Amino acid sequence: MLALAVAAPARGHVVYGATTLRALTLESDLAVRARIADPSAEVWLEQPLAREAVVVAEVLETLRGASEETRLRFVQHGHGVPLYAKGEEVLLFLQRIERSRELGASPVTSRIRWFSPQETDARFTLDARTRDGLTSAVRSYAALDGLPAEARLDALRAVTLRLLASPDAALAGSALRDVVLAGDVPLLGAGDVPALDELIGDAETPIGVRIGLLAELEHRGLVDGPPRWAALLRTTAGADRLAAVRAAAAHPSEPVAQELARLLTSGDPQLVASAAVSLGGAGSAPSVAPLAKLLESPDARVRAAAIRGLGRLAAPGAREPLAKAAAEHPDPDTRRRAAAELRRLDAATPTTAPRAERDLPGRVDGR
Repeated sequence: MLALAVAAPARGHVVYGATTLRALTLESDLAVRARIADPSAEVWLEQPLAREAVVVAEVLETLRGASEETRLRFVQHGHGVPLYAKGEEVLLFLQRIERSRELGASPVTSRIRWFSPQETDARFTLDARTRDGLTSAVRSYAALDGLPAEARLDALRAVTLRLLASPDAALAGSALRDVVLAGDVPLLGAGDVPALDELIGDAETPIGVRIGLLAELEHRGLVDGPPRWAALLRTTAGADRLAAVRAAAAHPSEPVAQELARLLTSGDPQLVASAAVSLGGAGSAPSVAPLAKLLESPDARVRAAAIRGLGRLAAPGAREPLAKAAAEHPDPDTRRRAAAELRRLDAATPTTAPRAERDLPGRVDGR
């Protein structure tokens, strides 16, 4: 079995779930396309006398492994198992029940042959839109078993690149998790960068994949991140732009800070507020003035975001507009928020601010 990309710990910049389609396939004894015949059947166990909940499914196609059964009964086991509906078509990844640490020694093994380790985030319903992509991916992963060991990595890279380009967010996201989990295994290389750059710049690519892929390529030293993050901020729109704004804060640079500052002039208060908070994490001293100007905004959420951004900004002069807002702003809630942010800063660096300034928030709250 190919065991390349599941041993290394995942890095924190991408969090898309605990498992991948590749891992489910390679860890299964039987992977099938099936139709749920009974999602809540039961079997009686004699020792001890009890009932065990099982799912019954009719096999439509076997994608990995072998079984003569056309009607499977399996136990679900996990922290949050999927709920199936009668008649729906699904992907099932099954293991022999004796492989389960908890179930392998239980009386259920005398009646049931299979268990499913799938949890809620690994529930795959098949329809006209998803069927071909998901089943093709499982077949490709299953085919790795039959390849010589020296050919498996190249084959896995080819499957990964193909799935990263999928318009199906679940498929592309699963492939991206494989890349992140691979650690030092070269699932992506310098030769893949042109094609991956196209994916990152393509508005049809799911935004989570665009962001995660750029972060991973930057982490691996395969691309110069700052200009690409700035370009992502410029070329996205709507919810995609909001996601890019929030992600860019974790990748600070001068190009990113300049682009975030430009977004502060947008007419969309939600975008302005998100950019203000992110600029606090990504900016430097030149970011103080545009954030301070937002304290004059008529929109309360923009003012609140500017306060948070100034509080996050590790730059000289960021405290001054906060202190002024805490003392003089006409809106009581803005005064309270600014004072609270100053107290938070003082708690983090209790000896760095002058005493008079540190005492100011308490007096303001006492108005």
